[in-house]
Amino acid sequence: MLSFIKKDFLTFWRDRKELITVLVLPILLVIVLNFAFSGLIGSDKESNIDLQLAVVNQDDGSEAMAKLKEKLIVDSSLDEAKVAEQLEQASNVRPVQMLIDYLKSEDLKEWLTVHELKEEEAVTKVEDGDLEGILFIPNGFTADSLYAAFVGEPPDTKLKFMMEKETNNNTTLYEIINSFIDNMNYQLALQKIGGGSEEEVIPPKGGLEEVRAGNSFTITQYFTVAMGALFALFLASTVATKTGEEIRQHVFHRILLTNSHPMLFLIGKIVSTFCLAWLQIMFVFILSHFILNVFPNHTITFWLGTVGIVTLLSLSIAGLAAVFTSISLRMKDIDAANGIFMLVILLLGLIGGNFVPVYLFPDWLQHIGEWTPNGQSLVMLTEWVQYEDISNIVMPSMLLIGFFLLCMVLSLALYPKRGEA
Repeated sequence: MLSFIKKDFLTFWRDRKELITVLVLPILLVIVLNFAFSGLIGSDKESNIDLQLAVVNQDDGSEAMAKLKEKLIVDSSLDEAKVAEQLEQASNVRPVQMLIDYLKSEDLKEWLTVHELKEEEAVTKVEDGDLEGILFIPNGFTADSLYAAFVGEPPDTKLKFMMEKETNNNTTLYEIINSFIDNMNYQLALQKIGGGSEEEVIPPKGGLEEVRAGNSFTITQYFTVAMGALFALFLASTVATKTGEEIRQHVFHRILLTNSHPMLFLIGKIVSTFCLAWLQIMFVFILSHFILNVFPNHTITFWLGTVGIVTLLSLSIAGLAAVFTSISLRMKDIDAANGIFMLVILLLGLIGGNFVPVYLFPDWLQHIGEWTPNGQSLVMLTEWVQYEDISNIVMPSMLLIGFFLLCMVLSLALYPKRGEA
């Protein structure tokens, strides 16, 4: 067995061009891509978001209670005692002022600036590109929104958010405003159902809400993981290419003449590919870390988990190499086989997120990409960098092991019997 593994290692070692490509090129690509796309996603630098919002308030708050009383008496046909009770409860709720206070709160002021302007001036500034959008508060909004909350119906008067063109910034502004309105309506409904007498509705906490604590996954980490996995995948195709050369040189036939079991040839390919893929990925990770500080402030637990994920990915790539080797031994046109293998690797790299970030793909293609070994390992490493929670990688680990076992079954089924190669 050791002689077969040694043979494959020596074959790779003698091909210095391939060795340099596998080890040096991914490092260069990580460095180049990191500087080319710096700040695109998950940057470690402080956010430079500066949202500018105009608020055009056309609502007359002084007349709100009178309008609300009129609507409660005329439209809902309530008695005076009930109307008086609801007016007293509503007198302490000022939706417009609460919304403006929320937008100017400490949590949002670092990246959101609110300008209270007249309509004409606001429209001009949006057209000139000085503002992301305009929030119009129409006349009667306070009375109508309070009335809608009391009777449990959608309000007739609604806020209007206007923009010149849709961007990430004004989409963010819209979500902020919409979340506040939803929260306000929810709390008003709770007060109505519970019959409470709270003096004010508690606005939602501003800022960026994190569903769960975790580290950020930076673009440098993404490119390091993606390039490491991609070039490890190329090793599977390289193994198939080397197998083709060995077929031309009748290496396989010479092995049979030595009375060695032919299965040792396949096992040698699997073990050597596993070792080479593992060493290549760890080389990319460690060298990138020392050059670009890719994984700062991580504990030994993080590195042990990373080694485990890399081991599973290397195992999957070794299984893929086994399938390619078995097919190569059966194919008459080795060059055509190598071309097919390269297309398979490129397809896996594309849908697995090694060429472009997976979030650019439609959802259905993202789900398919997660079933590839490189795509699954990318998801695992992303979650491991962020949370270091072993429960998040247990199931993906089983999938990678299952992929290896499936490849082994296929390679054994396709492996030629004596006299067939």
